[in-house]
Amino acid sequence: MSQVYAVVNADIKSSRKMDQRERYEWQLFLKSAIVQINENWSEAIDVPFMITKGDEFQGVVRNVPYVHSIITEFERILYPLALRYGIGLGEIQKMGATVSIEMDGPAFHRANAALNYAKKNKLRVRFRSEDKQLDVYVNTVYLLMYAIKGRWSKVNYKRYWRYRELGTYEKVADLEGVSSQAVWDSLRNANAMEVMQSEEAVMQFLRMKMEELNAARIKTDG
Repeated sequence: MSQVYAVVNADIKSSRKMDQRERYEWQLFLKSAIVQINENWSEAIDVPFMITKGDEFQGVVRNVPYVHSIITEFERILYPLALRYGIGLGEIQKMGATVSIEMDGPAFHRANAALNYAKKNKLRVRFRSEDKQLDVYVNTVYLLMYAIKGRWSKVNYKRYWRYRELGTYEKVADLEGVSSQAVWDSLRNANAMEVMQSEEAVMQFLRMKMEELNAARIKTDG
């Protein structure tokens, strides 16, 4: 049994509705974000993210449970740009290549199918693997998370990201020059804590599944 990877395919939502100058500026912004992600998550990424065409980009994550943290980091850096993701889990064939667009394998096919499904059904994230239970669980959690986040204001997003980084209401309040009660009220009313709990549940579930797969691979190889 070969190693399992997460292939991430993504595109800019509604990019065709942008005028030429706006689209060009966002593409430059996307390039900068990709450089940051590749540097910040180099230990988790197997094949660096790169733009594959226009408004689409792709990368391969070796440490699968971190795939959620990576797409959330893209979201933070590129806000208010909306992105769609197709995530495919499985084996890959590198065939001597060093860039993802020259590789193949089940994980790539699933990522392509997942992104196409997300586009057709107007979803932000679609996950596909060979484990139906895993797919149902992860996709349902993402569906609910983005239903909540779709109602957020700019302030909600800002405080959500700052709380994830700093860890306490007091630190966020000190940074913004407001009361900790104001930060608490904002996050509570936005159901931000429930979103963060759901994010942790996704990562824990992926971690558990990867441990099961790795144990099976060791047993098979042994």
